[in-house]
Formats: sequence, structure tokens, C-alpha cells
Amino acid sequence: MRCMTFAKKTGLVALLAIMVGGTTSFAADESGVIGQFRGDDPKSELSINYNDLSALLEQTVLDTGMSDRTEAGKARPTAGSRIIRGSTDTTRLEGNRIDFHSFLGGNLDVVKGLRDDLAKVPSVLPLNQLTRNEQLAYWLNLYNITLISQISEIFPETNLKKFYPSLWEEKVLTVAGTPLSLNDIHHKILIPKYKNPLIMYGLFQGVIGGPNIRPEAYTGRAIWDQLKDNAFEFINSNRGAFVRERILRASYFYEVNEALFPDFDRDVRRHLLKHAKPHFADKIMSGSTVVGTGQSNWYIADLYGGNRSKGSANTNGGALLLAFRTGSGAGAAGDAGGGAGGAVESAWIGSLSSKNMYQGRFPIHVIEYLNKQEIRNKKTRSGDVTIEEYDGADRIQGADKETDSDGQ
Repeated sequence: MRCMTFAKKTGLVALLAIMVGGTTSFAADESGVIGQFRGDDPKSELSINYNDLSALLEQTVLDTGMSDRTEAGKARPTAGSRIIRGSTDTTRLEGNRIDFHSFLGGNLDVVKGLRDDLAKVPSVLPLNQLTRNEQLAYWLNLYNITLISQISEIFPETNLKKFYPSLWEEKVLTVAGTPLSLNDIHHKILIPKYKNPLIMYGLFQGVIGGPNIRPEAYTGRAIWDQLKDNAFEFINSNRGAFVRERILRASYFYEVNEALFPDFDRDVRRHLLKHAKPHFADKIMSGSTVVGTGQSNWYIADLYGGNRSKGSANTNGGALLLAFRTGSGAGAAGDAGGGAGGAVESAWIGSLSSKNMYQGRFPIHVIEYLNKQEIRNKKTRSGDVTIEEYDGADRIQGADKETDSDGQ
């Protein structure tokens, strides 16, 4: 099977609509935000088109649905070997996966081109001329595509712990003339600007133990629904939080975001309760008031666990990215000229259902993961995640104010 590549599309980020005359508002509580990224225009009708980014994510992200909180059993070595590849953590069968092998070689240049294209947007259109929702979608998309490009630079790797925090602190971006790192976006823009715990669930960390990467880009119109969906999945998984012997144990990622939880133990418990399923909420209520944050899984959220060789992995990844390159298939991104959409993703997942392909193409830790998803999907769901559109600008602003006002 030959290796496929994909080419950069023209107009990767398209600015839509016509700017309506209005005044830029500066909130007094944005003093902690880097200067040129303060303010917003609540009356703006401008939006940013991320169909190209969605097309890329649709073809490389495996959406696994909700966790059923079943802990993974003892990891097994590859047949005829004593070596166990991939994570041995009990959370290793949870969470979405992304095919980082697809970004090797020339494909990485396209990913970096998309990243750089997004980074240039504020030089053309100052972000304070956008609504808060549009700005939030912009920063989350830029953060995630930058993280993907950063991990792809060091790939293949199985465990990212040794790269923390250096990879997140590197000034890899220049936005509106300002050098930025991933941590700058996270802690010097997003947290002080929004002060809302939901934002943390939009920040993909590249590891199994973090919030999910979605098979779509964030958009200003759907941003809060997308973040609530990610929060619900994460909190109701063992990666996010669980109660054992009446002790509430939460992900290390809550400690990383402690600025969003001023009264940490109380605020984290309150936040988890708001998004927990009833059965889990009962456990939280009956558990200790102290929150432990030692839960983590630093293994890469790559479909193959970062184990396969560049050559063989790139061959498998090429079929997915061929659709992005040629615009074949059908899906939400089709009108952007990028995308293949659900047709190729469905064909890919369908092909993974073949036991022959399982045995012939995937190592045992991948087979275990895919078998688990197949069983879970039959029990819990069918189809893809859908996003409900807002009726108009008033509802968009209303959702923003509602979630910001209670800090949850």
C-alpha cells in the first residue's frame, strides 16, 4: 500500500460576514490578560470558518463515546514476546484517539501551515472586533492544532511526561506580534479572560489522561455546548474523577487549572457535581470533602500508542488523509472544499471491525482498545455527536453570559 499525503487548501481560514460598526468593550476584570488580546465586540457579526481544521480532525480522530467506567484489566504482551507495549494504566481504554502517524513526513508541513495560518488571523482582524464566543473558539483551535504539531515534531513517543512542561512553555507561536507558548494561551489569555472551568475541557493535552480531542473544530456558535459535552465525558470517566474508599480522586488537570477554583476542594466538588451522572453525584456527596489530584495517565492519546514505525504507520494513515487531499466523501466539511466528513470515518471504523485487519495490522494493545470500543458502542450509542445550532446572536450571547456568571 503506498503512502498518501495531503496538500494545503487555499483559504484555510476564511473570515465570514460583514463587520457591523460597533464599539469594542473592555472588561475591567481582564487586567490579567495580555494587553492586545483584551476586549470584545458583543455586536460583531464576524465569524471564522474552521471547516478545513474540522476536515483534518474528522479523518484522524477516533471518537469513542462515553466511558462506562470499566477498569482495564492486566495488560498483555505481544504474542511470542515478553514486552508490553502501550499504557498499562486502568484508564487506557478510555478517551478519544488521534492518529499521530498521519502527521509524519510531508503531512506535518501541512499541519504546521494550518497552525501558522490561524496564528496570522489577528494580524488581519484584531480579536477585540469579535464576540467573546468567537474569540474562545479561536484560541482553543489554535491551542489544539499547535499542540498536535508540537507532539508530531517529537513523535513517535509513548509517554509525554518527560516533555512536561517544556513542550507547553516553548514560544512556538507569534500572534499579533506577540510570541506565545501554549501555557501563555492557557494561563495568560483564557483563564483570566473567561474565568470559567469549562474552558479547560477544550484544551487537548495529547495524553490519555486529559480531556478529549474532538473530531471537529470549535465554533463560536456551538462553543459552550461543545465544552459541556467534553466536560460531561471527562468528569464521568475514570480519567477525570472517581470515588474510592469515600475519597474523591480527580485528575491532575484540575490542579493545573487551580486558578479556576479559588476555594479548591469546595469549588472542584461543586463543579464535578454539576456535570456528574446521578450515580456518580451520589458518590461525590457521600465522599470526603477533600479532593485528591493524583489521577493521571501520561501515555500519548495516539491510536497506536506511539509504538509503530514511521514507515508502516504512515501507510495506514495515508488512506485517511487521502480524503482530505482530494475532497472525496461527504460530510460537514464538504462545503469548505476540504473534507471527507463522516463517510471516510465510517469506512475506516468499519474496516477496523474486521478481525482479519485486527490481527494483521494492529498490535495487541490496539486490538484491546478497539475491541473495547466496539463493545461499548453496541451497548451505549450509535452514530456521531451532533451539535445543536443557536437560533441567533441573542442566544449566543445569552449562553456566554449564563456560563460565565456562575463560573461553572
